[in-house]
Amino acid sequence: MASVRRELQTERGTLEEIERAIMQISWLAQRQFMQLLDDERFRLTLPQFYTLIHLQHVGEECKMSDLADATHQSAASLTGVVDRLVEKQLIERSRHKHDRRQVMVCITARGIALISEIRHARREQMQMALGQLSEDEVDTFQLILDQVLAGMQRVTEYGENRRLA
Repeated sequence: MASVRRELQTERGTLEEIERAIMQISWLAQRQFMQLLDDERFRLTLPQFYTLIHLQHVGEECKMSDLADATHQSAASLTGVVDRLVEKQLIERSRHKHDRRQVMVCITARGIALISEIRHARREQMQMALGQLSEDEVDTFQLILDQVLAGMQRVTEYGENRRLA
């Protein structure tokens, strides 16, 4: 009985340490990314970045209402985000060809270039963070991260399905 109790305590301790590490990594990664976006080279907020990323992914004009849904922003918030991105010449705003009431936005070449620069800078940060690992350790780490991510997605889906039922 005592050995089972020790095993559970060890398992709980290990799980708590894993959870602590994941939360710290998540917090630090978000903090580093926000600092990177705030760098004088980029001067973007997270909502601005996500807006640019979505527009690049879509690859064509996008209705403001669809963009608000895709980026989980209110229409009012998105209007402010789009205004600032237009000022920076990272996106363009126009009216729909057939329905002048609809506002359309698309990313500019300058916006695409900025995303590329941000991704490059982020890759450099990750290389610095993982620099002490060997190539094999990086491969193993990637495999483990993919497995943890898949497990976390299953848990999230399970929780969402239970609430919806």
